[in-house]
Amino acid sequence: MDTPEKTRVAVVFGGGSTEHAISSVGAAEILSALDADDEFEIVPVGVTREGQWVLPGAAASGASTDLVPTGADVAVVDARAGVARLAGIDVVFPVLRGAFGHEGTIQGLLEMADLPYVGSGVFASSAALDRDHLRKLAVAAGLPVAPYAVLRGGTPLDEAGRSRLTLPVAVLPARGHGGETLVGDWADLDAAVAAAREVDGKVVVASVPAGRRVTVGVLDAGGAGAGGAPEASVPGELTEDGVTAPAELPRDVERAVRDLAVQAFVALDCAGLARVDLTVTPAGEVTLDAIDTMPAFEPGAPFPSVWSASGVRYDTLVSRLIRAAVRRGTGLH
Repeated sequence: MDTPEKTRVAVVFGGGSTEHAISSVGAAEILSALDADDEFEIVPVGVTREGQWVLPGAAASGASTDLVPTGADVAVVDARAGVARLAGIDVVFPVLRGAFGHEGTIQGLLEMADLPYVGSGVFASSAALDRDHLRKLAVAAGLPVAPYAVLRGGTPLDEAGRSRLTLPVAVLPARGHGGETLVGDWADLDAAVAAAREVDGKVVVASVPAGRRVTVGVLDAGGAGAGGAPEASVPGELTEDGVTAPAELPRDVERAVRDLAVQAFVALDCAGLARVDLTVTPAGEVTLDAIDTMPAFEPGAPFPSVWSASGVRYDTLVSRLIRAAVRRGTGLH
C-alpha cells in the first residue's frame, strides 16, 4: 500500500515589523502542532528584521523532494529568491505580522508565485490593517462603527470634527502599531496626534464608547466551492491580562456579536481566518472596532483561545486552516 504524500507547508515567520517576536513565538506553536501530525511536512522559513529569508538548505537550493527539516544547513536569500526557491511547497502559512507581513505585501508575492497561502488575499489584508479604510468599508456595508475622523497631511482636528466625537477618543496611526493614545481631554489631543504621526502620517481619531471589549474568531467555509457561511467562535472578553473566553453575554447580545463579526468578515472579502474586535455598550449595542486578518498564535492569544473555548483544539484549528488554503488555491474566487 502506497503511503499518502504529505502536504508540504512552509511556515514563514519573523519579519521586519515591531511584531517580529510575537510572530516567531506564534510560529513555534504552529510548528509544534504540525510536527505531531503525519499529514504535513514542515519547512520553517525565518525572515530577519532586515528582510532576508532563512531557508533549510534543500528548500533554498530549489529541490522539490527531501526538504531538509529544522536544524539542517540553511541559506540566506532575499524575499524574491526565497519565494522562487520554495519548490515542492504545497501551501504557505505566513505568520508574519505588521508591515511587510499581513498587510497584503507577502500575499501579493505569493499570488504572483502561484503559491496557495493561509489567510486573506491582498485587498482584505491591506484594507483591514488600515483603520481608515476598514471603517469606510464597514460604513458602506451598513455596519456600526463609532464616530471617527481622519487627519492627513499634518492637518489638525477642527471644531466640526470635535463636535462629531465624544471623549474619550483613541488616537491611532491609520497603519502600523505604536503611537496609540487614549485621550480624555481635548487639551491632550495635539500631543497624541504627534505621537501617532511618528508611525504614520495618516491618523485616525475615534470615539471610544463605554462598554465591554470582546473578540470573536472567524473561519471561512473551507475554501473555494465549499459553500456555506463563515463560522464564528464564542466571544471572548478582552482584558488587560489577555482574554477571558467565553465572555458571559446575554444570548441575544452574543448572537449579535457573532453575526456582526461574520458580516464584517464578508464585507472585507476576508478568507481563511480573522479576529474581529467589537464593543458591547451597556445598552447591548454592538460596534465594530478592528479586524486582524492574521491574528497572533502564541499561547494564550485571543484567537486560539476563543476557538479553544468553542471546542476546537489548537492542532485541529491549524490543520483546518491549511486544508482550506490548499482547496482555495490562488487567484480570484
